[in-house]
Amino acid sequence: MQPGRLQNTELVVPIIVGTMSQHLGKKQANDLASHRWTVYVRGNGNEDISHLVQRVTFNLHPSFKDPVRKVEQQPFELTETGWGEFDIGVVLHFTPDAQEKDLEVFHRLKLYADDDPTGQSRKPVVHEQWEEVVFVNPQQAFYQRIMAHQPRARIPLSIEGYLTPPSEAADLAAIQEARRKVAQMSANIRAQLQQHAMDSPGGMHHM
Repeated sequence: MQPGRLQNTELVVPIIVGTMSQHLGKKQANDLASHRWTVYVRGNGNEDISHLVQRVTFNLHPSFKDPVRKVEQQPFELTETGWGEFDIGVVLHFTPDAQEKDLEVFHRLKLYADDDPTGQSRKPVVHEQWEEVVFVNPQQAFYQRIMAHQPRARIPLSIEGYLTPPSEAADLAAIQEARRKVAQMSANIRAQLQQHAMDSPGGMHHM
């Protein structure tokens, strides 16, 4: 166990990774680019997540010029044009006090809606996935800071107008579930510490 880390502790934080794509239309579309799309990382309701994520790297398909794109500040998003679907590697770089390795998740760029396989509709296609980032035995200072964090100002995405109310409702449900898990884990940890203190000579436990 490294110094400063909490034993038997898990910190669960939800992050949303998504893409929004839209057909360019007959006048603009060509053999190399049929759609304009944006890939992004966001918090619940587009909440500021700089308390957790310092920067994001998007690993695109090798056919793109400079396929490794780094976004150093919010909003964590990238817009491109293309014609094909592929898996985007999304690397989360956490704040220094986390003292954790970068985390890469993969998100499928979706250009075609399920009810429009031809992809000729100009209706935007939004595809999102929830990622529960789990920190096992986190740094104590980092854990305390994240647990005490209060939601900050919204960081609007360029495609915010395309995020529908059902998406926002899903945000709320997922964040509440994640907080429930964190609260349950915290209660279990407190119970373990209390039991350890009772079993230890003098009844004291030093973190």
